[in-house]
Amino acid sequence: MTIINKAIAVASFALFLTIGSGCKKYLDVNTNPDNPVDAPPAAILTGAEVTAGFVLGGADFSLAAGVLTNQVDGASQQFESYQQYQLVADNFTNAWASIYQGTLNDLGELRKIAEPKKWYFYNGVSKILTAYILGTTTDMWGDVPYSDAFKGIAGQYKAKFDKQQDIYTTIDGLLTSALADLNQPQPGALPGGNDVIYGGESSLWIKFANSFRLRNLIHLTKKDPAGAAQKVITAANAAGGLIEAGEEATVAFLNDPSRANPIQQFNAQRTGYVEYDNSFLITQMKALSDPRVAKYLPGGFYDDKASPVLLMTNYEVNFILAEAHIRLGHVAEAKTYYEAGVLGSFAMVKATPGSYLSKPAVSFDAAATNEDKLKLIMTQKYYAMYLQSESFTDWRRTGYPVLTSKNPGVEIPRRFPYPQSELSYNLANVPTGISLTTKMWWDQ
Repeated sequence: MTIINKAIAVASFALFLTIGSGCKKYLDVNTNPDNPVDAPPAAILTGAEVTAGFVLGGADFSLAAGVLTNQVDGASQQFESYQQYQLVADNFTNAWASIYQGTLNDLGELRKIAEPKKWYFYNGVSKILTAYILGTTTDMWGDVPYSDAFKGIAGQYKAKFDKQQDIYTTIDGLLTSALADLNQPQPGALPGGNDVIYGGESSLWIKFANSFRLRNLIHLTKKDPAGAAQKVITAANAAGGLIEAGEEATVAFLNDPSRANPIQQFNAQRTGYVEYDNSFLITQMKALSDPRVAKYLPGGFYDDKASPVLLMTNYEVNFILAEAHIRLGHVAEAKTYYEAGVLGSFAMVKATPGSYLSKPAVSFDAAATNEDKLKLIMTQKYYAMYLQSESFTDWRRTGYPVLTSKNPGVEIPRRFPYPQSELSYNLANVPTGISLTTKMWWDQ
């Protein structure tokens, strides 16, 4: 299936996106948590999608996590501190605000509009996006507000934090409810091109929901290796299918300085903050003569104004299934999904693989131990998931690739610090006894 031309879809960005020269202003959309959003549903959806792409795919998530996973190196300003594992609460306040006031709040308001009108598409999509954003947020911070949040209009400004295990249950429920909505007849209001991810196509959103569920299930392998792996394989057979090549969930950006890809904007405006050329990841890939290296460095795929932010890809799905199968000893299936994942990564960045899969350090050796096969799968997934914060989660739960601390004697952080805004205004609810090296619920 071919997705509609996203260049047409993102033309609507001009109505909503206002990005200044700094890192703090993302969207000029009503994000006041104390008042309902007063805008057409299509506009709310566009604003939430673009904000999500800009924040989750920008410096505060992708590059900060990239420093911790040795995908990039911090060289100046706050990123030099990140390189030293000195993550400061105030550096994450803007990202937190954009998530809670810019996306989750607005998506909640979108559901309030859609539910009484039986606009099932908007209702379902808002739940999927909420699940995705909530999942990415909890994987960076752990316990986070949700069930008690967004009540400012009722005079409740200080939300309690939900346990991460409960957040995962909430996410699963959101996805289940969203699928029910999207399988309803879709009369009336549809966003068309204002849905800058899938152009209003319900079938693709169903695939996104099914695929994202696999990501959340594979996160639980440390708690239940075989059980979680089997649940992934079972869920992969869900009605509606999974994301296929060419159906990736992405937020497109424009070849325009003010509406460009967030990494490209950051590199253009914050030259020297981050170094790419000699990171651990790039060094490892250069040693393999990996054709993707040129696509990863500045000026390549991830540093172009019109580059999309990748939310969920077909190659990630293949790597998840490869991991699930090898954990259950299904060698042939794991090999098939592993090779599809590697080749899918090459296709995404438009690199030619040549004989890459036959290299000794890349080839899937059926005679190797299952642990060595898992290490291979996760290492190649790490290369493929460049500048995606999901790599940080993968490393924490599997230990692969094997990373060396950039600061001898200092443990690599395993989470982001809670933002200063919560410490200043909601301290009574912020979890205590938490340090940068405290493990997540699924990391134990």
